[in-house]
Amino acid sequence: MNYSQYHLTWKEKGKVLFIVLALSAVISFLFYQSAWAMLLAPFFYFLIKKRVKEKKKEERLRQLQEHFMNGMQVLNASLQAGLSMENAWREVEKETSVLYGEKSPFLREIKEINKSVTFNMPIERLFLDFAYRTGAEDIISFAEIFDYGKRSGGNWKQIIEVTVLRMTERYETQREIEVMLAAKRMEQQVMNFVPLGMLLFLQISSGDYMQILYGNLLGVICMTVCLVGYGAAIMLSEKIMKIQV
Repeated sequence: MNYSQYHLTWKEKGKVLFIVLALSAVISFLFYQSAWAMLLAPFFYFLIKKRVKEKKKEERLRQLQEHFMNGMQVLNASLQAGLSMENAWREVEKETSVLYGEKSPFLREIKEINKSVTFNMPIERLFLDFAYRTGAEDIISFAEIFDYGKRSGGNWKQIIEVTVLRMTERYETQREIEVMLAAKRMEQQVMNFVPLGMLLFLQISSGDYMQILYGNLLGVICMTVCLVGYGAAIMLSEKIMKIQV
Protein backbone atom coordinates (compact mmCIF):
# COMPACT_ATOMS: atom_id res chain seq x y z
CA MET A 1 0.00 0.00 0.00
CA ASN A 2 1.19 3.49 -0.86
CA TYR A 3 0.40 5.60 2.20
CA SER A 4 1.04 8.85 0.33
CA GLN A 5 -2.29 8.34 -1.48
CA TYR A 6 -5.84 7.89 -0.26
CA HIS A 7 -8.86 6.83 -2.28
CA LEU A 8 -12.27 7.83 -0.97
CA THR A 9 -14.95 5.17 -0.63
CA TRP A 10 -18.34 5.68 -2.25
CA LYS A 11 -19.80 6.46 1.17
CA GLU A 12 -17.16 9.13 1.75
CA LYS A 13 -17.75 10.58 -1.72
CA GLY A 14 -21.46 10.76 -0.92
CA LYS A 15 -20.71 12.69 2.27
CA VAL A 16 -18.48 15.08 0.33
CA LEU A 17 -21.24 15.65 -2.22
CA PHE A 18 -23.77 16.39 0.52
CA ILE A 19 -21.38 18.87 2.18
CA VAL A 20 -20.72 20.55 -1.17
CA LEU A 21 -24.41 20.98 -1.96
CA ALA A 22 -25.17 22.31 1.52
CA LEU A 23 -22.20 24.69 1.44
CA SER A 24 -23.08 25.91 -2.06
CA ALA A 25 -26.67 26.58 -0.96
CA VAL A 26 -25.53 28.53 2.12
CA ILE A 27 -23.05 30.62 0.14
CA SER A 28 -25.60 31.24 -2.62
CA PHE A 29 -28.07 32.58 -0.09
CA LEU A 30 -25.78 34.51 2.26
CA PHE A 31 -23.24 35.94 -0.17
CA TYR A 32 -25.15 36.34 -3.43
CA GLN A 33 -28.87 35.65 -2.89
CA SER A 34 -28.86 34.01 -6.28
CA ALA A 35 -29.21 30.41 -7.44
CA TRP A 36 -26.54 31.12 -10.05
CA ALA A 37 -23.96 30.82 -7.27
CA MET A 38 -24.72 27.09 -7.16
CA LEU A 39 -22.46 26.91 -10.22
CA LEU A 40 -19.62 27.16 -7.71
CA ALA A 41 -20.46 23.60 -6.57
CA PRO A 42 -17.91 21.86 -8.87
CA PHE A 43 -15.15 24.13 -7.53
CA PHE A 44 -16.18 23.41 -3.93
CA TYR A 45 -16.38 19.69 -4.71
CA PHE A 46 -12.79 19.65 -5.95
CA LEU A 47 -11.60 21.72 -2.97
CA ILE A 48 -13.47 19.79 -0.28
CA LYS A 49 -12.70 16.40 -1.80
CA LYS A 50 -9.00 17.24 -1.76
CA ARG A 51 -9.24 18.44 1.85
CA VAL A 52 -11.16 15.34 2.99
CA LYS A 53 -8.58 13.07 1.32
CA GLU A 54 -5.79 14.91 3.15
CA LYS A 55 -7.64 14.56 6.46
CA LYS A 56 -8.28 10.86 5.93
CA LYS A 57 -4.67 10.31 4.93
CA GLU A 58 -3.47 12.13 8.05
CA GLU A 59 -5.83 10.08 10.25
CA ARG A 60 -4.61 6.83 8.69
CA LEU A 61 -0.98 7.82 9.13
CA ARG A 62 -1.61 8.93 12.72
CA GLN A 63 -3.23 5.57 13.46
CA LEU A 64 -0.35 3.76 11.77
CA GLN A 65 2.20 5.68 13.84
CA GLU A 66 0.34 4.90 17.06
CA HIS A 67 0.23 1.18 16.26
CA PHE A 68 3.86 1.33 15.17
CA MET A 69 4.99 2.89 18.46
CA ASN A 70 3.24 0.22 20.50
CA GLY A 71 4.68 -2.44 18.21
CA MET A 72 8.20 -1.12 18.67
CA GLN A 73 7.80 -1.22 22.45
CA VAL A 74 6.74 -4.86 22.18
CA LEU A 75 9.72 -5.53 19.89
CA ASN A 76 12.15 -3.94 22.33
CA ALA A 77 10.69 -5.85 25.30
CA SER A 78 10.86 -9.12 23.36
CA LEU A 79 14.48 -8.56 22.36
CA GLN A 80 15.47 -7.69 25.92
CA ALA A 81 13.77 -10.91 27.05
CA GLY A 82 16.16 -12.86 24.82
CA LEU A 83 13.98 -13.65 21.80
CA SER A 84 15.53 -13.70 18.35
CA MET A 85 14.70 -10.88 15.95
CA GLU A 86 12.34 -13.07 13.88
CA ASN A 87 10.47 -14.31 16.97
CA ALA A 88 10.32 -10.77 18.35
CA TRP A 89 8.55 -9.59 15.19
CA ARG A 90 6.09 -12.46 15.54
CA GLU A 91 5.35 -11.21 19.06
CA VAL A 92 4.71 -7.77 17.59
CA GLU A 93 2.20 -9.34 15.19
CA LYS A 94 0.40 -11.15 18.01
CA GLU A 95 0.18 -8.10 20.30
CA THR A 96 -0.93 -5.81 17.49
CA SER A 97 -3.67 -8.26 16.55
CA VAL A 98 -4.90 -8.38 20.17
CA LEU A 99 -4.76 -4.61 20.70
CA TYR A 100 -6.09 -3.29 17.38
CA GLY A 101 -7.73 -6.16 15.52
CA GLU A 102 -7.34 -7.40 11.99
CA LYS A 103 -8.17 -4.02 10.40
CA SER A 104 -4.98 -2.43 11.68
CA PRO A 105 -2.84 -1.26 8.71
CA PHE A 106 0.31 -1.91 10.75
CA LEU A 107 -0.82 -5.48 11.42
CA ARG A 108 -1.26 -6.11 7.69
CA GLU A 109 2.27 -4.86 7.06
CA ILE A 110 3.80 -6.95 9.87
CA LYS A 111 2.00 -10.05 8.66
CA GLU A 112 3.40 -9.53 5.18
CA ILE A 113 6.90 -8.94 6.55
CA ASN A 114 6.80 -12.07 8.73
CA LYS A 115 5.47 -14.12 5.82
CA SER A 116 8.29 -12.88 3.56
CA VAL A 117 10.89 -13.70 6.22
CA THR A 118 9.92 -17.37 5.96
CA PHE A 119 11.20 -17.21 2.35
CA ASN A 120 14.61 -16.02 3.64
CA MET A 121 14.09 -12.39 2.70
CA PRO A 122 16.04 -9.96 4.94
CA ILE A 123 13.68 -8.47 7.49
CA GLU A 124 15.54 -5.15 7.64
CA ARG A 125 15.03 -4.61 3.89
CA LEU A 126 11.36 -5.51 4.14
CA PHE A 127 10.83 -3.06 6.98
CA LEU A 128 12.77 -0.37 5.13
CA ASP A 129 10.47 -0.77 2.13
CA PHE A 130 7.43 -0.44 4.41
CA ALA A 131 8.89 2.67 6.06
CA TYR A 132 9.53 4.45 2.76
CA ARG A 133 5.98 3.74 1.62
CA THR A 134 4.57 5.40 4.75
CA GLY A 135 6.64 8.56 4.36
CA ALA A 136 6.56 8.93 8.18
CA GLU A 137 9.76 10.41 9.57
CA ASP A 138 9.81 8.31 12.76
CA ILE A 139 9.21 5.03 10.94
CA ILE A 140 11.84 5.80 8.29
CA SER A 141 14.40 6.78 10.95
CA PHE A 142 13.81 3.56 12.88
CA ALA A 143 13.96 1.45 9.70
CA GLU A 144 17.27 3.00 8.64
CA ILE A 145 18.79 2.51 12.09
CA PHE A 146 17.46 -1.05 12.17
CA ASP A 147 18.94 -1.74 8.74
CA TYR A 148 22.31 -0.26 9.74
CA GLY A 149 22.36 -2.18 13.03
CA LYS A 150 21.69 -5.50 11.32
CA ARG A 151 24.34 -4.93 8.67
CA SER A 152 27.03 -3.51 10.97
CA GLY A 153 26.88 -6.44 13.36
CA GLY A 154 27.18 -4.15 16.39
CA ASN A 155 25.10 -4.12 19.54
CA TRP A 156 21.94 -3.50 17.57
CA LYS A 157 19.68 -4.56 20.45
CA GLN A 158 20.96 -1.63 22.51
CA ILE A 159 20.69 0.65 19.47
CA ILE A 160 17.05 -0.35 19.03
CA GLU A 161 16.36 0.13 22.75
CA VAL A 162 17.73 3.69 22.73
CA THR A 163 15.97 4.50 19.46
CA VAL A 164 12.59 3.26 20.71
CA LEU A 165 13.02 5.21 23.96
CA ARG A 166 13.69 8.46 22.10
CA MET A 167 10.85 7.87 19.67
CA THR A 168 8.47 7.18 22.56
CA GLU A 169 9.47 10.44 24.27
CA ARG A 170 8.88 12.39 21.08
CA TYR A 171 5.55 10.65 20.50
CA GLU A 172 4.38 11.40 24.04
CA THR A 173 5.38 15.05 23.64
CA GLN A 174 3.34 15.24 20.44
CA ARG A 175 0.35 13.68 22.22
CA GLU A 176 0.60 16.24 25.03
CA ILE A 177 0.62 19.06 22.47
CA GLU A 178 -2.44 17.56 20.76
CA VAL A 179 -4.30 17.46 24.07
CA MET A 180 -3.43 21.09 24.84
CA LEU A 181 -4.56 22.19 21.37
CA ALA A 182 -7.83 20.24 21.44
CA ALA A 183 -9.74 23.09 23.12
CA LYS A 184 -8.23 25.66 20.75
CA ARG A 185 -9.25 23.58 17.75
CA MET A 186 -12.81 23.47 19.05
CA GLU A 187 -12.75 27.26 19.40
CA GLN A 188 -11.40 27.54 15.88
CA GLN A 189 -14.23 25.41 14.49
CA VAL A 190 -16.81 27.55 16.28
CA MET A 191 -15.19 30.76 15.02
CA ASN A 192 -15.31 29.44 11.46
CA PHE A 193 -19.10 29.69 11.58
CA VAL A 194 -19.30 33.08 13.29
CA PRO A 195 -19.02 35.16 10.05
CA LEU A 196 -21.85 33.15 8.49
CA GLY A 197 -23.99 33.69 11.59
CA MET A 198 -23.29 37.43 11.54
CA LEU A 199 -24.18 37.67 7.87
CA LEU A 200 -27.43 35.79 8.44
CA PHE A 201 -28.27 38.03 11.41
CA LEU A 202 -27.68 41.17 9.34
CA GLN A 203 -29.89 39.87 6.54
CA ILE A 204 -32.69 39.14 8.98
CA SER A 205 -32.40 42.29 11.09
CA SER A 206 -31.29 44.78 8.41
CA GLY A 207 -32.37 43.26 5.10
CA ASP A 208 -32.97 46.61 3.37
CA TYR A 209 -29.54 47.85 4.41
CA MET A 210 -27.87 44.73 2.99
CA GLN A 211 -29.67 44.81 -0.36
CA ILE A 212 -27.05 47.13 -1.83
CA LEU A 213 -24.62 44.18 -1.80
CA TYR A 214 -26.86 41.99 -3.97
CA GLY A 215 -28.05 42.12 -7.55
CA ASN A 216 -25.28 44.37 -8.89
CA LEU A 217 -21.72 43.92 -10.14
CA LEU A 218 -20.07 45.96 -7.39
CA GLY A 219 -21.88 43.99 -4.70
CA VAL A 220 -20.91 40.67 -6.29
CA ILE A 221 -17.25 41.75 -6.39
CA CYS A 222 -17.36 42.90 -2.77
CA MET A 223 -18.99 39.69 -1.52
CA THR A 224 -16.60 37.56 -3.57
CA VAL A 225 -13.62 39.32 -1.98
CA CYS A 226 -15.16 38.71 1.45
CA LEU A 227 -15.74 35.03 0.58
CA VAL A 228 -12.15 34.54 -0.58
CA GLY A 229 -10.85 36.28 2.55
CA TYR A 230 -13.11 34.10 4.70
CA GLY A 231 -11.79 30.93 3.09
CA ALA A 232 -8.17 32.10 3.39
CA ALA A 233 -8.67 32.84 7.10
CA ILE A 234 -9.98 29.31 7.68
CA MET A 235 -7.00 27.73 5.92
CA LEU A 236 -4.56 29.97 7.79
CA SER A 237 -6.08 29.06 11.16
CA GLU A 238 -5.72 25.36 10.33
CA LYS A 239 -2.06 25.80 9.44
CA ILE A 240 -1.40 27.66 12.69
CA MET A 241 -2.86 24.73 14.64
CA LYS A 242 -0.47 22.25 13.04
CA ILE A 243 2.47 21.90 15.41
CA GLN A 244 5.04 19.20 14.76
CA VAL A 245 7.69 18.05 17.23
